[in-house]
Amino acid sequence: MIELAKHQLPLRSLATIHPGYPFRGKLPADKDGNAFVVQFRHLVVGEPLDDKDGQTLDRVTLPGRRRPDFLWPGDILFMARGTRNDAAVVKALPHNTVCTPNFFHLRLKPEAFNLMPEFLAWQLNHVDAQRYFAMCSQGSAAPSVTKTQLGDLPVVVPSPEQQKLMMKLVGAAQREQALLEQLIENRQRMTDAVARHILRPDTTTGK
Repeated sequence: MIELAKHQLPLRSLATIHPGYPFRGKLPADKDGNAFVVQFRHLVVGEPLDDKDGQTLDRVTLPGRRRPDFLWPGDILFMARGTRNDAAVVKALPHNTVCTPNFFHLRLKPEAFNLMPEFLAWQLNHVDAQRYFAMCSQGSAAPSVTKTQLGDLPVVVPSPEQQKLMMKLVGAAQREQALLEQLIENRQRMTDAVARHILRPDTTTGK
């Protein structure tokens, strides 16, 4: 058990933690299925799950009689298996959406009303938490984080004002990064065009 600082709480005291829907084997894709499913490839680090019409999701027919634990806005998905242990907030998905058992499905408890889901997801993706998850998987042939290990994670719960400020800074940094990447891409295209003109002048003049 991890020793917690006074301003920290174990994740299990702030959120319920459940594995995704228990699919077995390959997902049975069905364009007329009764549910949508989130898989690893649908998550982008730092971005919420926002697809209210299910355009990018997979559609399936849920097997068995188990009552599905559908995803709600504000829930968090955590990649529990593999080398990536990323988290993402559910912003908008079809009401009948589940996730695979490769995820842990987190839902904030009522007593955690002062914790923003976005801030918790950001903290799960932070380098400190990622270092902890890497330690959890050390020595394992198939890297994974268990429910107990995830529940033991120390979570800092600052004031709502500090959480909002942090998320504004994160959003600004993401926008700046996107702009820089676009500038780099534009510069590369310009460089390639000039290179073609210099190295292969005949092809640029149509001769």
